[in-house]
Amino acid sequence: MTEWNPDDPDASSVHYDLSSWNFDQQAELAAAMAEAEIPHGWVGTELVVPAEYEQQADALIAEVEAQVGVVYGDTEVGPAPALRDDEPTTEYDLDEWPEADRATASHVLTEAQIAHRWEGTVLLVPTAEESVVEGLLDDVERGEFVDMSATGDSVEPDLDAEILTTFFLAGERLRRDPLDADGLEQLVEATAVADPERPPFGVQLRLWQQSCALADRVADAIAGDDGPDYELAAEAAGELHDLLRPYI
Repeated sequence: MTEWNPDDPDASSVHYDLSSWNFDQQAELAAAMAEAEIPHGWVGTELVVPAEYEQQADALIAEVEAQVGVVYGDTEVGPAPALRDDEPTTEYDLDEWPEADRATASHVLTEAQIAHRWEGTVLLVPTAEESVVEGLLDDVERGEFVDMSATGDSVEPDLDAEILTTFFLAGERLRRDPLDADGLEQLVEATAVADPERPPFGVQLRLWQQSCALADRVADAIAGDDGPDYELAAEAAGELHDLLRPYI
């Protein structure tokens, strides 16, 4: 591996976007990489390692994250998956975007655990994720994504973003059986604390409002004043499941 060069476009490498790490945290990771004898290099805030060291790098990054307390937004999550050099990619030239919007895009993709990297102001993502990425970028451009640093009254910092998972699991169960006990419990648990105007920290406002509306449709269909409509409940639960599937 002595001939491996992170700047060589023909080298088989994996990239880790660590733009959310501060300088001291990056330095701590670099030291750990050197001690573990994992070849590596830096391209801006991206860590680059040979593809054959990917599993070792994954494990070491997770270990250092826990040691130095890396926090992404309001919750501790790993960096976005590595974008492999041999993976088909789609490019988005975001040169005309404000720097703040590009930073928000990085946070959004990291939260969604979508592999990506930047080459200047050009964003590269897996072609397989193209449709999801385009939707997320559209939301960022329209200002509909709640910025990770937002502290305004429209954001509920104490509400865990994992509530989306609860909504998703409720939709998964109730689309198959509107009387599923676990699904009903999950639906009640989520709707009891959900306010459509106050999304969890780091969650798109539009996505949150759509989730709440669909969950209410499911609940109304099951326990509405006009009696249960299980077909309508299953249909709404399916829409809830499909809406959240790309984010879970």
